Amino acid sequence: RLISRSALPMSSIDTCQLIPMLALHMSSTKLGGKAPLSIITIPICGFAFLVLLYTERISFFSTGSIFRFTSCSAKRHAARLKKSRDEYIKPISYADDDRFEFDPEECSLAHGKWVFNRSVKPLYSDRTCPYVDKQFSCIKNGRLDFNYRYWQWQPDDCTLPTKLQGKRRLFVGDSLQRGQWQSFVCLVESVIPQRQKSMKRGRTHSVFRAKQYNATIEFYWAPFLVESNSDVPIIADPKKRILKVDSVARHAKHWTGVDGNMNGTKCFNETKPISKKRYWGTGSNKRMMRAVAGVVERMKVPVTFINITQLSEYRIDAHSSIYTEMGGKLLTDEEKVDPLHYADCTHWCLPRVPDA
Repeated sequence: RLISRSALPMSSIDTCQLIPMLALHMSSTKLGGKAPLSIITIPICGFAFLVLLYTERISFFSTGSIFRFTSCSAKRHAARLKKSRDEYIKPISYADDDRFEFDPEECSLAHGKWVFNRSVKPLYSDRTCPYVDKQFSCIKNGRLDFNYRYWQWQPDDCTLPTKLQGKRRLFVGDSLQRGQWQSFVCLVESVIPQRQKSMKRGRTHSVFRAKQYNATIEFYWAPFLVESNSDVPIIADPKKRILKVDSVARHAKHWTGVDGNMNGTKCFNETKPISKKRYWGTGSNKRMMRAVAGVVERMKVPVTFINITQLSEYRIDAHSSIYTEMGGKLLTDEEKVDPLHYADCTHWCLPRVPDA
């Protein structure tokens, strides 16, 4: 009468739940003076022990002990550990919560944390996407640790917008922006049928077209944004570079009409992101960034300025490091053991950080 077999099969009984159930039943049963409590207790405890033998994993004559089973407290501890681990590896989902819809006026994409999530497979790799340069192909270049690919950026109070239909997206700048452009293209092209996409690579201007979405994802090479004698080809000696800091028209015509909304060993052998909150690396000058932000705020042309430097500073594990090329050639074994001179701690491996 205590437990209905049809409602709770014996194989599904958890003794950590059963024993409190029995105790509760004992306290609530009306004895009516027919039998003393001790008489009722003996068969119930005997029944509970039989169920314990039946349901728990018991090892007879095992090395170390005759009886061995998992205690209730151990189960609860394991459950707490599993919950803690699951909360660590799974990103928070805001999909069904109206409070976290993307609002550019209230949402700061640069404030959040990197969340490790091995359950989500990257949409592409440097082996599957045909557009990734050797400079960013770390796995293909010999990197053996893959965990850097499973860290995802999770903003604190919103989700990232994903609209692409009818848009023209353009990345302008140097090799960092080229890496971000390739990241974006690789994320998109993996889900578009072959006949519905095209790529036109140029020396300064490259265009990926997603035909079915009437959208383009473009890259324009302008390393200094303003006019310069060191755009193509790059002049290696900085003293010979000439910049026209008040002239941007030559390059700007290529982005008119576009839709709107970094010590050489510091990254060598790093396999995890920096976990210290508000960490700031040595490669970014805050004073200079404040100056840039101030200028942008005073511009007559409306510009949205998203500072992703803090976001990326945590990811010292995801740089190209020694898994890259120099002068069009992969690093030699001799160069790889000299990271002080050859490790690339500026650019990123693809996929991952630029994906965010």
